Amino acid sequence: MNLFKADDNIILSEQISPAPVRSEQKNDSEDQIALQDVSAISAHVKSHSSHEHTGPHAEVRARHRYTFRRPRALQFLYRSQVVHAGDERGLPESVTRSSISSHLPEDVAKERERLDLFIDLIWVGIISNLSEVFSSLAFRPKDPHIGIASLVFILVFMPSWRIWDAMREFLNNYYMDDMIQRTFTLWILFLSVFYGNQLAYLTEDIDEAKQWAISTYLVIFGAFGIIELVYSIFIKWLRKLLLFQTILRLPSIALWVAAIKIPGARAIGPVVGATVCEYFCPIILDSPMTEKLLPIEVKKALDVHHFQSRMSNFFIIILGEGVLQLVKDGPLGLGLNSSTGVMIWVLLIYYEFSFLYFNRDGSRTFIPAATHKGRKSLSWVFWHIPLFATILTFASGVMFIVRHQPDAPYNSLAGPSGEPIPREDLPRYLDRAVWSCAVSLGIIMLSMTVLALLDKSLDEPATLKVNNRYVRLSGRIVYIIVILCVPATSHLDPRLFLGIAACMLLGVTIWEWNVGLDRGGALIEPLGLSHMMSRELKA
Repeated sequence: MNLFKADDNIILSEQISPAPVRSEQKNDSEDQIALQDVSAISAHVKSHSSHEHTGPHAEVRARHRYTFRRPRALQFLYRSQVVHAGDERGLPESVTRSSISSHLPEDVAKERERLDLFIDLIWVGIISNLSEVFSSLAFRPKDPHIGIASLVFILVFMPSWRIWDAMREFLNNYYMDDMIQRTFTLWILFLSVFYGNQLAYLTEDIDEAKQWAISTYLVIFGAFGIIELVYSIFIKWLRKLLLFQTILRLPSIALWVAAIKIPGARAIGPVVGATVCEYFCPIILDSPMTEKLLPIEVKKALDVHHFQSRMSNFFIIILGEGVLQLVKDGPLGLGLNSSTGVMIWVLLIYYEFSFLYFNRDGSRTFIPAATHKGRKSLSWVFWHIPLFATILTFASGVMFIVRHQPDAPYNSLAGPSGEPIPREDLPRYLDRAVWSCAVSLGIIMLSMTVLALLDKSLDEPATLKVNNRYVRLSGRIVYIIVILCVPATSHLDPRLFLGIAACMLLGVTIWEWNVGLDRGGALIEPLGLSHMMSRELKA
């Protein structure tokens, strides 16, 4: 019995063929290799040219045959095997099928991707408010304290990220695009926007803002619980799993309710307890002990391609918040000044973050950690949390430095809340901002290093110039140690610190780029290939 759908066969048949491989036995000359590559390019150009004239390009939108559809899980685990809704008669999928490909039809996957993008637009604003919470508490003129600011920021960030992750998980598991699901999604977005607005008032009236934020948070997760309860009417295996999840989350719900009623700093205890309980729930569900005590044959599974894509998108959103602050309201001032130099260093840092995150450990062939089951996949998700959080704290420290340069376009003695900072205290505030940036950079690099090492490299010996991935990533460890020592220098200029941080990060990037080159590669591409390509294209 053929377990593959027609769509999967089409996808497999359209894969790009590998590039010509160098033959060491016959001919090693660069011109011969270039000739093979150029001939392949020529064939591709000709085939593409002939295809262009066959007719106008047509696209097909996703089919909408029903206003209300019967809920179904797009994929699930049955006795440790992934079963996809598109497989014939629900049989376990063949092991030969790619484990990272999306099993949704292409048109439906595109619609989910567009919805994901719209959700991310809302979270750009929520993330901005999260960053402002840390900045307002860490650099306020009256009683600033980075420790308290970091604690409050973590307690606010972790529940906020869970809302985004819950929406990601819901669309990953059940996306159908009918009217009920569209209405539910819109309701969650309404609540998310309201929740994000409450975060903006945490530093002004923390008790009232806390009550509204926690109440909205509970309503959001109550809505997810209700929709899954409705879905369990049609998805029988979901009933037992939903009951067990609800029992596990009852203590956290009780702690959240207690945090609403307890005023002041005493509410920190219940909030910490509730957050820890919620983050331990997935670990408990996937533990071997749970499987022995409560055997559940069918569990939720991931569309791994969509999962990785969403995590990468959130990383870009977080980076985008830092870049946005460099442009919004013109903090660099008019013309060229010292703030322009700070902008160059900061933008370089964000740019290199993007390269290092997506470069992973530099392996050419690898198994992503997200495709593993159990602890490795959970660890991969967990290490994203400090990565995302510290990029925001780094952005807050950077913007305080930018806004308090001598030639800032507005009063450099004004704090984040607009209240004046005593002139004699400004060096102490800038020193605090430098330490905040240094610690954030250290945690960011540590998180990206662990995330890279969680992948499993499949490279054969002598594949890359340096095959040992620990050697390839050694520059990151050196960076972490040095960057945490740099602020210890007394009276360090913040601009000098950012310059050192950016140049060191550039050095790490250049190192990883060069040691990750294919074996036999060189610093400069030989002339033969480019020359023959030009000649072939002209012909």
